[in-house]
Amino acid sequence: MPQFRLRISKLDAARRQMETAVRLYFNEADPVSVHTLAAAAHQILADLSRARSGGPMLTELALDKVVRPEKRKEAAEILRAAANFLKHADRDPTAMCCLLPSQSEFLLFDAVQQYRTLTNEMVPVLGAYWAWFWLGPGKDFVDVKEASMIERFRAAFAGSTRRSFFATAVTMLSEVGP
Repeated sequence: MPQFRLRISKLDAARRQMETAVRLYFNEADPVSVHTLAAAAHQILADLSRARSGGPMLTELALDKVVRPEKRKEAAEILRAAANFLKHADRDPTAMCCLLPSQSEFLLFDAVQQYRTLTNEMVPVLGAYWAWFWLGPGKDFVDVKEASMIERFRAAFAGSTRRSFFATAVTMLSEVGP
């Protein structure tokens, strides 16, 4: 019997990881899985961006603009600590980790943003997360020039749960197209 094989590009892998992470996130499923998938997609997109001489990820910009040069390596390790903890057990198999959902939310947002930059496409599931981020977890980061538009969206979706927002946003974005 022939063995099944799936041929997949790095971009497709990152998109699939992000879509799965977003679906888990909106269903308030396992935050460890959300973080693992978001971090994996984020790393693929960061590597592809460097290989293509693309723009840096937001996390890289923050390290370059905010962190002192002699502390950048240490800061980068802190940013990757949870992801590394979740995929390796070779250094300290009895270690514990404190996972912050906000870290996952930002990694996922950064990955979605970079995917859009690299492909010039916004997949409906990823677009729903992008919008949700600005309405909720990223609301404190909204540029004042965009604040009135974001406030109109917040009013339109007031009282929405993650799940109801996701269902409505994906349907709307699927109807609009890329």
